[in-house]
Amino acid sequence: MAYQKIDDNQPATLSSGEAYFTQLVADRCRSVQPQVSARSFGFGDLTLQVIFIGESNQDFFTKAISHRKSPAQPNSLTVYVVNHKTSGIMLPQPCWNWQQTDGHGVIHGLAAGYSGTFQQDTGVFTWIAHTERLALVWGTDFASLPEWERSFPFRYVLHKWFEDQERYVLVHAGAVGTPSGGVLLTGRGGSGKSTSTLACLQSRLHYAGDDFVMIDLDDPFVHSLYNVAKLEPENLGRFPVLQSLADDQPIVPGQKLQFYLHQHYPNIVTKGFPLKAIMLPQFTGSQQTTVRPATPAEALKALAPSTLALLRADQRTFQKMTRLVHQLPLFWLETGTDLAQIPDAIYSTLQSLPTYAEAPC
Repeated sequence: MAYQKIDDNQPATLSSGEAYFTQLVADRCRSVQPQVSARSFGFGDLTLQVIFIGESNQDFFTKAISHRKSPAQPNSLTVYVVNHKTSGIMLPQPCWNWQQTDGHGVIHGLAAGYSGTFQQDTGVFTWIAHTERLALVWGTDFASLPEWERSFPFRYVLHKWFEDQERYVLVHAGAVGTPSGGVLLTGRGGSGKSTSTLACLQSRLHYAGDDFVMIDLDDPFVHSLYNVAKLEPENLGRFPVLQSLADDQPIVPGQKLQFYLHQHYPNIVTKGFPLKAIMLPQFTGSQQTTVRPATPAEALKALAPSTLALLRADQRTFQKMTRLVHQLPLFWLETGTDLAQIPDAIYSTLQSLPTYAEAPC
């Protein structure tokens, strides 16, 4: 049954409320004149064509992904970023009942191919329509977004876009390596993941991220998502190279410092590399850094809980992470106080593993 029109300007043949809602979103965004030029960013085989509507700080959404800038592609996913306060554009009438929303803001019970979430704390609504290749990030006032949001823009859009695909998965992990191969660094909070990643900044290893990265499971490959490094303020003294590079935003109590590395070290930040191993950092308190084998169960325990919680992911993502930890060599990276030993231990481990063709980027 065709869905009833809820706007006289809409076509009458759309088959679901979600399709109508998406059409209304598209029409309202396209009606804004003049149209703003799109900015494109590539992630694997997906290109985001981002269009801002309403005066907003575009840098807030793009600085972290500036190293992924790419030419526009015909089959891109168009992402409208709409600031309600400055554009006046309201959301269309929803086709769902807000009681379908869980405590994390995820809207359940939508038709296949549609995803939505509303974050009450930030006032941001995100919608992804696969068939229409359209996404919406709508906010009541982007000027009020917390500072930490700028460090991983569009993560929910990317996660939901790839969630049904077997090939790609977003994971909460860091990644460093060379063009011929690198490692994923993952662990629970406080395990030393960020410290291990940042310890490699002035080494032979390139930086692909220390928070979220995207993995191609078919041909294991790390795709960098964000060029932002994060560090607890009290640990800044351990990284002299970063002391003058902290982003010029106010320090929020309880939040990490942010460093936009592509801005300062474009040659260190990489778009990605073949994935050769997974390492689980564990601070030992000794001076030395050592490496020993880990099991798939240990790797999954380090990788899955934070990934699932932060992305509000379900069993599909868990199954992909299970597949990942059974594809690669796994190691504990037992880190010590001498930070210089960390990149050496990682590089030596990489040298002991098979070499693949170098990454094209």
